[in-house]
Amino acid sequence: MPEVRAMIDATTFVIGVLIGAALFAAGVALGWRWARRSGGGPPREQVLDLLQDLASWTSEVSGDVSKYQQELAQLGEQIAHGQNLPPDQLQGLLTRMMRLNKDLQLRLHDAESKLESQTEQVEDYLRESMTDGLTGLHNRRALDAELDALYAEWERKQQPFSMALIDIDHFKRINDTYGHPAGDAVLQRVAQLLHDHLDAAHCVARYGGEEFAVLSLTSPQRTAQIIDALRAAVAQTSFSHEGESIPVTLSGGVAGVAAGDSIGDVVRRADEALYASKLGGRNRVHLHDGTICRLVTQVPVESSPSGASAGYEAAEKEQLQARIQERLRKIVLDESRRMKD
Repeated sequence: MPEVRAMIDATTFVIGVLIGAALFAAGVALGWRWARRSGGGPPREQVLDLLQDLASWTSEVSGDVSKYQQELAQLGEQIAHGQNLPPDQLQGLLTRMMRLNKDLQLRLHDAESKLESQTEQVEDYLRESMTDGLTGLHNRRALDAELDALYAEWERKQQPFSMALIDIDHFKRINDTYGHPAGDAVLQRVAQLLHDHLDAAHCVARYGGEEFAVLSLTSPQRTAQIIDALRAAVAQTSFSHEGESIPVTLSGGVAGVAAGDSIGDVVRRADEALYASKLGGRNRVHLHDGTICRLVTQVPVESSPSGASAGYEAAEKEQLQARIQERLRKIVLDESRRMKD
């Protein structure tokens, strides 16, 4: 009976798919829990509930599948040894097989619905684990993952990328003066401005505290220009909380990946450029060119009593850069060691 045997084989194949799907769902949940062990994300109780649900319905469906396999095996034996089955007996066997197939189809449909529900829960948890709760931007975990991926592309295909670190100037003063709720409101508003102005960026994340990070596939020079335009937009934006006006400015530092770099080297140079902006007076952006930090922001230079010449202005900027670099080397020493660890 080749047709009947084909039906049994097809049903067995579907059973295998079901078992594979169930095991895959359980594996995703277990792997996700393992990745989340270091902290953050949904409460431990939620994860345990999810795993218990997965284990429960997987065991239930597996039991039904085992029963169906036994039934089909019995049918197969009857067909294999019943060369001359009477038509009414053969009809009974086929009817029984159709009933089993229908029951299995219902179980598959129910399992598919449960699997879809569990998958949505896992996706929600993953999204939560990669998002900063206050600002809605990516969090440090998501940033690190994207940075690892970009660096892997750099090693594999020499696909360049740039990194920017952005800091809200005098944020502690904002908290001390206007209160922490005002500070949170400033963080949220700045995050919204980053989202609006950097929509083409590869990744925009809250790096920690009042610091943000941006990953871009554009050149370091172009990224620095974009960050400086963002800085100018924030400086011109009116911030207020409960009727009080709050002055807000940003400082930024940009660096690009270069031959021989580790991830820590890129982060360190962006950090050094950020410190250069802070030391230079804040509300400005510096670009680390691999050697020194260069000022990107066009900062007005006060004229001398006799009217400063272009050469005098250039000398002033050069002296300022030299002072920044000297102080910067001392300040970032600890930071450099930390990033290399």
